[in-house]
Amino acid sequence: MEAKDFSVAGGISVPLLQSSVIPASFRHGFSTRAGGVSPAPYNSLNLGAKWGDSSENVAENRRRILAASGARAMFRVSQKHGTRVVVVAAGDDPDTVKVTEADGLCSNQAGLGLAVHVADCVPVLIADPTTGACAALHAGWRGTVAGMAAAGVAALVENFGCRPGDLRVALGPCIGVCCFDVGADVVAAFESAWPGARAAGIVVETQGFQPRIDLRRCLRLQFQAAGVLPESIDASADCTSCDPAGRFYSFRRSGRLTGQLAGFIVVPGGS
Repeated sequence: MEAKDFSVAGGISVPLLQSSVIPASFRHGFSTRAGGVSPAPYNSLNLGAKWGDSSENVAENRRRILAASGARAMFRVSQKHGTRVVVVAAGDDPDTVKVTEADGLCSNQAGLGLAVHVADCVPVLIADPTTGACAALHAGWRGTVAGMAAAGVAALVENFGCRPGDLRVALGPCIGVCCFDVGADVVAAFESAWPGARAAGIVVETQGFQPRIDLRRCLRLQFQAAGVLPESIDASADCTSCDPAGRFYSFRRSGRLTGQLAGFIVVPGGS
């Protein structure tokens, strides 16, 4: 993925990571910790409201993301580690949508932005260049096991007539297999949901250590099983937990003294 700086009011620069598989008509990005106003320990573009940062700081950081996105409005939901995907329409109120319990949003309404927040989970962006519809998904290990990838594809197919083979998918920075060691209960959940998870490289055995989970690989395979072409799936190689430059928020690394990143995508048109 390519890093680009986006200027907002006052000469402020907001760095975003962008995927080459998402068509240029869809403004999108994955944020880093840079470009915001939050003080230590959040330093500085914290977009999560539940980690102890002031509401004023979070609001300003979200305003900067909105400005960088070029969206008319940015929609979020109350994430619950499930698979519900809500449809966002032009007349919807962002404040009403943000208290809706879900883990994904989709729309085909020009100029509307869709965002999810993460701090190790996978932010997923989906674009359909044929219909102009798009989606943003939050996929932690629970949501991945429950079928978040398939739910996102189904929401686009059922609501906007998208064809899975037309979809483009970008998986943003998340905890990598290098750091995501898990207990037997998590391994059992993946093996139950995905028979052959070890052979597929989803569950990875490491000598002398706990097994690890490759969330990105699991999501890739799930999107392919849902009909998305392999060449239409892009994934960041960055690990939020052990990134050497400390560019990302990570619950695994910092516990509750972390913030949250965002992945967002904007329906084309409406400018």
